[in-house]
Amino acid sequence: MALLLAGCTATQQRHLVEVPRLETTPEAGPGRVLFDFSAPDAAQAWKPYVIEGSVNPPVCALVDGALCVTSDRSAGLFWHAVNFRPEAEPLLCWRWKVSGHLPDATPLSPELDNFPARVLVGFDSGWEGADGTALTWRRKVEDHTGVTPPARCICYTFGGREPSANAIDAAFGQGRIVVINLRTPASAAGMWHEEVRDLAADYEAVFGEPAPAVATLALASDSHRVGGCVSAWFDDFVLHGPEARQAFAGRLAPVHERMGPPLWRWAAALGGAAAGLCLAGWLWVRRASRRASRRPGPDSAAQ
Repeated sequence: MALLLAGCTATQQRHLVEVPRLETTPEAGPGRVLFDFSAPDAAQAWKPYVIEGSVNPPVCALVDGALCVTSDRSAGLFWHAVNFRPEAEPLLCWRWKVSGHLPDATPLSPELDNFPARVLVGFDSGWEGADGTALTWRRKVEDHTGVTPPARCICYTFGGREPSANAIDAAFGQGRIVVINLRTPASAAGMWHEEVRDLAADYEAVFGEPAPAVATLALASDSHRVGGCVSAWFDDFVLHGPEARQAFAGRLAPVHERMGPPLWRWAAALGGAAAGLCLAGWLWVRRASRRASRRPGPDSAAQ
């Protein structure tokens, strides 16, 4: 299973995710449906995990054929075991909406690390190299649920202020969970928004190695730190193979432009300009010296 907040780390690294954002398109085909929310008991298949600090437990229910998670000053998630390999099915599509936004949501501040919606993808990467904080959290989850959580997760959030090109360590362990924000507060609340992510590319960009199997998916809405009540709806989780990348890439969002060249380019440009000025000055002095040496002196004029 997957969980976000259980410990705090002093250093939260940023990982650059230079993965072009894909957009849904009919040309991609139907794909493989990961969850069927049309069944009357579909909500019961999602197992809850309530995090300490919740005033009320989060609630999960089926609403109009979608899974709705409501947080009333709650922290927790609902998880479901899955099993697929990102090299065979790298593209995960879904749609979601929220009832409202939470002010200044960000994983960089413990007081503001609440989001109206989260989708957590848990990878079966093994626990080798995990620090003491992460291992303590693992034991806590195992004692509470009887299930070992995945060692690494990517958490996609709705409503944060961080740009989607950044993957930021969650306030937990040493880079075991990273947060990628897909929707800013400018995204309209109460409206469905479609997403598609290349899980294989995201994992390799963040962790620097090929993605292992995906073991769990978790859905969450949390507001226990900032207070209030917020709901999130999730639907249409579909997997696509690598052959669908071209279809989704037909409507790529524009690549983020650099606001300026890297520092070393500025330094090289300034250094080149300085060298050019020095050379020009040296040539001018040399030329003036030659002219002076050729000019007749006062003694030769008197003769």
